[in-house]
Amino acid sequence: ALTIPSGIGVGRPFILREWQKEFIRDVYDPHDEQGRRQVRRAVLSIGRKNGKTALIAALVLVHLIGPEAELNNELYSAANEREQAGIIYKMTKQLIKLEPELDAIVRCVDSTKTIACYANGSYYRALSAEAGSKHGLNPSFVIYDELAQAKNRTLFDVLDTSQGAREEPLLITISTQNPDPNHILSQLIDDGLREEDPSVLTHLYTVSEDVEDIFDEAVWYEANPALDDFRSLEDMRALARRAKRMPSFETSFRNLYLNQRIDAKSPLIPRAEWFACKTECQLVPGEAVYLGLD
Repeated sequence: ALTIPSGIGVGRPFILREWQKEFIRDVYDPHDEQGRRQVRRAVLSIGRKNGKTALIAALVLVHLIGPEAELNNELYSAANEREQAGIIYKMTKQLIKLEPELDAIVRCVDSTKTIACYANGSYYRALSAEAGSKHGLNPSFVIYDELAQAKNRTLFDVLDTSQGAREEPLLITISTQNPDPNHILSQLIDDGLREEDPSVLTHLYTVSEDVEDIFDEAVWYEANPALDDFRSLEDMRALARRAKRMPSFETSFRNLYLNQRIDAKSPLIPRAEWFACKTECQLVPGEAVYLGLD
């Protein structure tokens, strides 16, 4: 029932795609024997520009004044920088302002990036890692935006451990991957993919690192479910052409837009040149071999 506030499809109804519905169903449908929501930690990892900010804003409203709303609830969206935190708040506010019914029951406070609903005593606030201490919070719902860019896990740990007093706490992370397998996001993704704990969920959209031709358009959809829908195919083509033309952009293209778990810094040997060295030749016993260790 919401309206798209900006970008592709602005002014049209906010229609969820099937891949978004699958994530939402997998988060909210499972319940335990006591009827409580089962999933407590969820990760949606996709390439950039696949509409994650709008999805975050919509989920905030679901918990603030929608079907998941509670009395005296605390909701937070976490981002690594003040500017990113402001974008999430701005999108949520835009969704509200387009709906007179919602605008009449909440108040948006730009100075603190807070949205309050006086009818149920709940409020939402956009936080950034740059702000002061986050101890003392008691949220039932938290969304962490682009956790991959976090320099440390301090903010995540504070928010994660602050939900212990809630009956149905939920922390959702929406982010591209981080290249470090020991980063908190990588650990969360791997934990969810193992499917050993029903309270943990991961939906990972990524292009396999075994794919030799990353410039094949057919593989891009694996990391970009909204491609050629509300995620521009022409923009992806332009990014791919630049990465192919200038190898220093290749690794960032793979990390940010193909959502591969690789370092976005430029390597010594570009991927294309590395695969160009592939040969079917066999080594001859006694032949000299030269090794390079990075």
